[in-house]
Amino acid sequence: MLHNQFENELTHLEQIVPFLTPRSALGLPYWRHRLISLSAHQRLLPDGKTRVTRLLTLFDGIERPSM
Repeated sequence: MLHNQFENELTHLEQIVPFLTPRSALGLPYWRHRLISLSAHQRLLPDGKTRVTRLLTLFDGIERPSM
């Protein structure tokens, strides 16, 4: 994956995550899979690991049942 592709994918995920809910149209597993596939390339950006980790944490919060 090229640097630009990684940046575009990561930016897209950062934009859609705030709108995700446990009942999102494509389903959270789809979006999580896309994010996890990016984690293999996180070294392409200096802040890639931080951004991927932050998004994974947000996903965990969405998937965790509310109490």
